[in-house]
Amino acid sequence: MDTMSFIPAYQPLPFPLPVWLMQILLILGFFLHALPMNVMLGGGFICAALFLAGKHDQTSNAFRAARALAMSLPLFISFAITQGIVPLLFVQLLYGPMFYTSSILMAVPWLTVIPLVLASYYISYIVIYRILLKEHNAGTATKSAILLTIMGVMLAVVGFFFSNIMTLMLTPDKWVAMYQHSSHGLNLNLHEGQLIPRYTHFVVAAFAVAGMTLGCFGLYMLKREEQFGQWMIRLGSKIFLYSTIVQIPVGLWFLFSLPQQMSSKFLGGDIIATAVFGTSMALALVCILATTISSNTASKPAFLAGLIGNALLILAMIVNRHLLRLFYLNPHIQPESMPVATQWDLFIIFLVSTVALIAYLVWLCRLVWTAFQKKAPDATAMKQAGAPAAPVN
Repeated sequence: MDTMSFIPAYQPLPFPLPVWLMQILLILGFFLHALPMNVMLGGGFICAALFLAGKHDQTSNAFRAARALAMSLPLFISFAITQGIVPLLFVQLLYGPMFYTSSILMAVPWLTVIPLVLASYYISYIVIYRILLKEHNAGTATKSAILLTIMGVMLAVVGFFFSNIMTLMLTPDKWVAMYQHSSHGLNLNLHEGQLIPRYTHFVVAAFAVAGMTLGCFGLYMLKREEQFGQWMIRLGSKIFLYSTIVQIPVGLWFLFSLPQQMSSKFLGGDIIATAVFGTSMALALVCILATTISSNTASKPAFLAGLIGNALLILAMIVNRHLLRLFYLNPHIQPESMPVATQWDLFIIFLVSTVALIAYLVWLCRLVWTAFQKKAPDATAMKQAGAPAAPVN
């Protein structure tokens, strides 16, 4: 059967912006979404591990770092959800015929994303207000670790469903067989060769970004409590470093899981794709070198170099991801052929609203962090109050 015969047409309305501009907004929007998204996924598991490591001493660095990261998770989840609207909007505009069909074929798991995210969001608040701000006993860390692990697993399932739909929209030749298998939306794209390596690639990246976030907390604490700040910088750098080293074979696995005609474009077959891929590898090397230094010395300049390099690396990887989507979809749909009726007034409103939202979220983060600093028990005060003393982790 001809694949083109069952790919739906675009909506009859013209695009509100030029295709090139919507593609840029899609990339930048996903970049703003990917940063907090990675923190909320990797951060939950890292928090759980740190709570367990410091469960016998609530004045230990491990427990205090876990508490600080746990207190911030609701903000990162909120940021990820609100910033996720932008890339999802432009994916639907640019590649709607592919995206909507894929979402219908796997409607049940796709709709399950909403309750999973809401439940995860709720758990993050339970940890804060039902445990961390009320209880101060040996069970606090264990309860928090269990709940955060559950939260992390649910968010990992959400990511798996997203990977399914984003790969399914690339391969319309599978749609008929999948519909014949289940016409009730009970499908997953499990037979796609790139699914597991692609998903693993993003999960490992989540731990790396969450590690850098922990290091950022350390930067904030340097002037207030130098030893604790340096400890978080070293730990965050190590988490990032080890995750990035693991990412190298995982990334190669992802690359070579693609069809040969696709992977070859990143290895010399396409000038732009090869240049972006080469830039990604160079940035990864810079990040590894910088975080190797900061993981041993807690050097602020080295950590900042790794932090900036990591942000640029994520952006380059998102461009790689977008180029891969274009290589897959160009034979099937051409959004460039659609008429355009540019609505600059609505575009300006969109930009102003986006900037205002980001400014608000930054202000909210500072407000919550300040409140946390006021309520967080000081390590010395806790020891004087009778908390059990133990070696610093």
